[in-house]
Amino acid sequence: MLEARLRDARIEAEKGDEVVKLLSKGYGVEDQAVGLVIYSYPEALYLVETGRMRVFSASGEELDFNKLLATLKQLDENIWRDYVVYRDLRERNYVVKDGVNRELRFRVFERGKYGEEPARYLVAPIMEGRNISVEKMIEWLSAARKLRKELVIAVVDRRNEVIYYKASIVDLRNV
Repeated sequence: MLEARLRDARIEAEKGDEVVKLLSKGYGVEDQAVGLVIYSYPEALYLVETGRMRVFSASGEELDFNKLLATLKQLDENIWRDYVVYRDLRERNYVVKDGVNRELRFRVFERGKYGEEPARYLVAPIMEGRNISVEKMIEWLSAARKLRKELVIAVVDRRNEVIYYKASIVDLRNV
């Protein structure tokens, strides 16, 4: 089982057989400057929940799923929302990587295409009932278009179920 450490708001692990195996499946990002693999918060929670990772604090205390979640919640108020979306996408066999910012949270690769093609989707997770302005949607769509990605809005409902909506710009001037 992979052992990682939460240090300076980063979850990192030394490169070993298990880490290399997970890297090939799209988990973690190698930081070659320091020789470590860095995991995003939702990624680490998922690996802990599925029994593939153990996370230790800087003091050496093992953080189970609930302790890790509580610790990460202090660093990122949206961790639960992001984790629910990350877990749902992983359970649907997508490779999920960090997105371009806190709103366009994830880049998602087509099934079986990780490492061969760039990500196809940018995913913006939101909680059910949260208002999103038209201007914000246009901003997200513009960012996705510039990056040649499709925008997907992931709405997390009160039962922690995720509903996905593809968003696109439609030009009706020539209709």
